[in-house]
Amino acid sequence: MKRKLTQLSAILVFLFALPMATFAASYPLYLCGGATANLKPDPAVEAALAVGDQVMWQEFQTDGTTPIGTAVSLPVTVAGTAPAFTTATSLATGEHTYKVFVISASPNTCTGDVSDPFKLYVLPSSSVSLGAPSNANYCEAASGTNQSSVITATASPAIDPSLSDVSYTYTWTATKDAAAVADITTIGSQATNVFTLNTTAKGSYVFTVGIKYTIAAGQGTLKSADNNGCVQTSSPSTPVVVTPKPGKPSITFS
Repeated sequence: MKRKLTQLSAILVFLFALPMATFAASYPLYLCGGATANLKPDPAVEAALAVGDQVMWQEFQTDGTTPIGTAVSLPVTVAGTAPAFTTATSLATGEHTYKVFVISASPNTCTGDVSDPFKLYVLPSSSVSLGAPSNANYCEAASGTNQSSVITATASPAIDPSLSDVSYTYTWTATKDAAAVADITTIGSQATNVFTLNTTAKGSYVFTVGIKYTIAAGQGTLKSADNNGCVQTSSPSTPVVVTPKPGKPSITFS
């Protein structure tokens, strides 16, 4: 008995010692911004549907066994075509679980097997802000090495670390003396949520950044209300004023 308890303790220690990435979650479908999804049975079951059949949908707690609300019955009006079950626009952030089964038309009303759980994930509303530039004013250094200013974007909320295939994509834009900078790489460099301005071209530079949800290639599907990942844009940054180093004078006399 003592040996079994020791083994169990070792297993528990091992499990709790595993990094969070070990328990990473991935979903076939992500929703954001109030987007909805139209759910249907698989094509083989759908093709066999007859007029009068009832397609029964039920949402469950994340345990997959405790129902939420009442089941929704969708009657089949066209043979071989399942009516779509549309998820609500007001789903809470987090995982949602659905199951479906079919009841054949009266008078037999045979009940088919219940599907395996289908899980989707609703992403939270996001926002992004810009911190103060590390240098509000700079000029070309006396050594000839350019100075710089760093602007950092903070997206909120942070991505749930258990979501292994979800991230924010950052898109930076800038103006110079109120005119749009066509190619932002000509004035500095971007590293995800950080932009480093290192140009010595004289002017006043103002930045904005946009974020959107991105799903890793080959993973789940994202449905967003704006069809572009639920883009959010920051307010403009504090201006960064760049002044070039004055030229080296020669001495004249009169």
